[in-house]
Amino acid sequence: MSENVHRRQGSPAALVASLFGIAGRSVLPGPAVVALLGDLGLAPAAARRALARMREAGQLTTVRRGRVVDHHLAGAFGASVLRLRDDRGRAPSWDGAFHALLHQVPESARPYRDRLRRAAVLVGYGPWQPGVLISPVDRSAALRDVLADAPPEATVVLGRLRPDDGSVPAVAGEGPPSGTALAAAMARRAWTLDELADDLRVHVARLTALTDSPVPTDGADALRRLSDGTGPVYVDLLRDPGLPTELLPDDWPGDDLRRQLGRVVEAFLPTVVAHVHGRIAGRDEA
Repeated sequence: MSENVHRRQGSPAALVASLFGIAGRSVLPGPAVVALLGDLGLAPAAARRALARMREAGQLTTVRRGRVVDHHLAGAFGASVLRLRDDRGRAPSWDGAFHALLHQVPESARPYRDRLRRAAVLVGYGPWQPGVLISPVDRSAALRDVLADAPPEATVVLGRLRPDDGSVPAVAGEGPPSGTALAAAMARRAWTLDELADDLRVHVARLTALTDSPVPTDGADALRRLSDGTGPVYVDLLRDPGLPTELLPDDWPGDDLRRQLGRVVEAFLPTVVAHVHGRIAGRDEA
């Protein structure tokens, strides 16, 4: 794997996330994860260091089972992996209000403030302004552990934010509710939708080219090709909160991307899943 591809995929954590997604499990045996990361270009020592850092960061927990250590998805990281795995592109309905996470954290507790913001963005909240994060749906359950760690000097409030542009409320059946245009503008800013749309269109073109190429018959080669081709896509899909249709810009490429991603996964998955499950079976008692 080239250095540029590795960097675009984000980090070893992104590779680990893809392995959990491909395997369709929330628990994987440690030896299998190390072997699969080896298929993706990480030496065993580097893979073990990456897993240790993820445990320290609360992204994974471990449970010993005989001689084997099982890795479990945890925290906001685990929630983000499950969100991508279960994403079917179905837009939520828009009832006129965002779910909001409001926080006031003093500079003395800055590490907590940074942790809260990172976790919230990871699970799908968008930063609207300092101290205010918004989401089209309630994602606070994925932040349970972070919210429980709030220091005494911090204030964190969950609520609803209903944009109101001052227009006359719409009558049923006669158009969108008051504030929809303002909400769309807020979403455009919070999730930098114009920039994200450009990135997703680039991914559509790259996935189309990948679909037109033959699938390697070797499982490890197929896993590398799939990871190289889709890893950057999933990194950017984490930036997509799954907005209601009313709040999306015109010509939003999300549906095109998911269709093309589905074609790639459908083509590669039989070979890759067989390889991943073979690694798991071969290393489960190692």
